[in-house]
Amino acid sequence: MTLIYIEQPPFAPWLGFCEALLGCDTIAFYDDVQYTQGGWQNRNRIKTATGAAWLTVPVARESGALIMDTLIAPSFDPDKLLRQIRLAYARTDYVDEALNVLRPPLTAGHEYLADLNIDLITALATALGSRARLLRTSEMKITSAGKTERLAQICSAAGENVLWAGSGTRDYLDTEELAQHQVSVRWNEFTARHPSYAQAWPRQEFIAGLSVIDAACALGWAGTAAMLRRSFETYLPHAEKGSAA
Repeated sequence: MTLIYIEQPPFAPWLGFCEALLGCDTIAFYDDVQYTQGGWQNRNRIKTATGAAWLTVPVARESGALIMDTLIAPSFDPDKLLRQIRLAYARTDYVDEALNVLRPPLTAGHEYLADLNIDLITALATALGSRARLLRTSEMKITSAGKTERLAQICSAAGENVLWAGSGTRDYLDTEELAQHQVSVRWNEFTARHPSYAQAWPRQEFIAGLSVIDAACALGWAGTAAMLRRSFETYLPHAEKGSAA
């Protein structure tokens, strides 16, 4: 069984996305849908001395723009963002190792948000030892306007038929319609099984759902990958199947 994970390209993604990088055979970046203000495409969170804080890439807002067409605002200062990360994680063992991976894509001068995010994720994938194929849906010949049928066409274009789906999609993902297209579903339920580890600022409580930057600074890239591989390999045999299976 091989797996595909389909997601709008996030900025500095959380551990759930990075587990998919390690466990799935294909990652499809859903970049030809409308950009949503306030989502995870241009921001994520890290842990600081005062709790969780946002890392944000400012964008030039244009109503109705697709993710692939969303421009980074001229005010974006990658060096300031890198300093923000260093300040937050200066006391961790692996902050320099983490920054060495983050710096090249962040300072590459990307014009479009999707290009920055995918370049950054490609660097993260390499650091974590991922072998997943990274594809963009904008480069596929997807013709359907229907949400579920589009997902089925993405799976077909990628040559995959098992969708690794987040629990947040349960409310709208039509697994019966996917079954008609020979696509089955495995629910990943990562939120409910989010791993714990020794975070920075230990006097604070553990904060789940942060950017992978948090774990990388605490554990290093190899340690983060090992933690996620254990999580995936333990969970996969018990993953709940959608009704398409």
